[in-house]
Amino acid sequence: MQRDRPQTEQRLISAVGQIITEEGFDQLGINRIASRAGVNKILIYRYFGGLEGLLKAYFDRNPPIVSSAPPDINQLKDLPLDVLFDTCCEYTLAEFRLLRQNVNAQEFLKASLFRTSDTPQHSVAAEREAQFTKLIDELAQVIGAEYGVAFAAIVASSMTLLTFQSQQHKTVFGLDLSTDEGWTNIEMALRHIYRGAYLFTKERLSLAEKAA
Repeated sequence: MQRDRPQTEQRLISAVGQIITEEGFDQLGINRIASRAGVNKILIYRYFGGLEGLLKAYFDRNPPIVSSAPPDINQLKDLPLDVLFDTCCEYTLAEFRLLRQNVNAQEFLKASLFRTSDTPQHSVAAEREAQFTKLIDELAQVIGAEYGVAFAAIVASSMTLLTFQSQQHKTVFGLDLSTDEGWTNIEMALRHIYRGAYLFTKERLSLAEKAA
C-alpha cells in the first residue's frame, strides 16, 4: 500500500548498504537487492526508476566518501616550504586512514573506477577529484611545481591500491597490509617521499632565485 512506501524504500536502501558491506559493490543487482529487502523487485522500478535511481537514493542518504577537511590554500601559501609539504603529507595520511576504516567507501571507490561514467558513484567521485585537482593546481602555482598533479596522482593511486590490498589481507614485498605495523612502514615511507619532494623543490627554487 502507498502508506508503506517510505518503509519499503528504506528497506531497499538498507539492503543496498548491507550488500555493499558484506559482498561488495559488484554484487549489487535488482534481484539480489529485492531478495535481501524481502520485497518485489517491481517496487525498485516503481519507487526509484531502476537500479541507478536506487543507488542515487542510497548515496543521498549515506554519503559514500568520508573525508577530513582539506587544507586551506590561503593558509598553505603563508607556510614555510617544509611545513607546507608536511601539512600536505599528513593530510594524505589522514585521508587514507579514514578510507581503510570505511568498507563502504572502499567499495564505492572501486565501483567509481570500473563502472561507466553515467553512474551516480562516478559522478560523486568525479566531482571530488575535480575539487582536489583545483587545490593541487593552486598549490603547484604557489611553489612553481610543474608536475604537482602528476605527483599527487602517483601518491593517491599507489595508496589506493595498497588500501584495496589491505582489505584483501594481502602481503606486498613482505609487508602485511592487514597490520598496524605494515601501515606504519608505509606511512613512514610516504613521509620520506614528501620530504624528498620538499628538498628537491627547495633546491629548485634556490637555483631559480640565483639565476634571476
